[in-house]
Amino acid sequence: MRVSQRPPARVGNSVLAYDIETIAPAMPDGSFPPWPTHRPVAIGFAAAKRHDGNWSFDIEALVLGDATTEADLVQAADRRMASAEVITGYNSAQFDALVLRLTAQRCRIWDAKALGDHAAAHRYGGDHADLADLYASYGRKVSLSAIADEVGIPVKTDIGGGDVAALWAAGEHERIRQYVAEDAVATMALYFAWSASRAGEEALVTQPMAALARHIQATPELHHLSAFVECSLTRWCRPRSLKADIAAALERLTNRFRREVEERSFATH
Repeated sequence: MRVSQRPPARVGNSVLAYDIETIAPAMPDGSFPPWPTHRPVAIGFAAAKRHDGNWSFDIEALVLGDATTEADLVQAADRRMASAEVITGYNSAQFDALVLRLTAQRCRIWDAKALGDHAAAHRYGGDHADLADLYASYGRKVSLSAIADEVGIPVKTDIGGGDVAALWAAGEHERIRQYVAEDAVATMALYFAWSASRAGEEALVTQPMAALARHIQATPELHHLSAFVECSLTRWCRPRSLKADIAAALERLTNRFRREVEERSFATH
């Protein structure tokens, strides 16, 4: 009997999107350096949780510096991964997770169990949702920008990954921090789009994207992510999310009224 290798159609109630930025020695031929030579200098996290139909978010980025070490980046990743049902990235299975796992070993951190589980996750298991693989159906991968642009998600609005080494050398740590946070949020938005399409359920993208926009608007320190509030995907999602919220509220009221009628009917017998 043939066993399907297709990833399960599911969205977790706790989702963590992440992205790392690295520096590596230049190759003589100008090609991309092998992943073991990369050292992480920044990591961005975008965590989303769903409870009783409501979404909440926690967005953070860390940059290597006087108060932040490579070990801190690894331990932050391990801690956050331990509390997420689904972890998503873009080419994370072939790069980000591998670089972080090797960095943990280089730092002599042997108890990063969640990170280790993430890096070793089964390709088709669903716990590690590498969107580069999923969008390409495990074929030829394309860039995050190539997919995000088509879906209407802003990405790399200021700088790109190729700029990080120069920015790092110039001490532009804040620009790197904002950039890696933006990539993590873009990855999370793309995960919502993927989940909705895979499950055939529009609310899996409309409701979290609308909630994300509200969160960014209400959080002054996230002003650099304002492009996600006005992007075409969010503009499409917000009115549909409101319609879904009204329908859900009406259904709750209807169910409550029905229960009260049934309880009164029972009490009279």
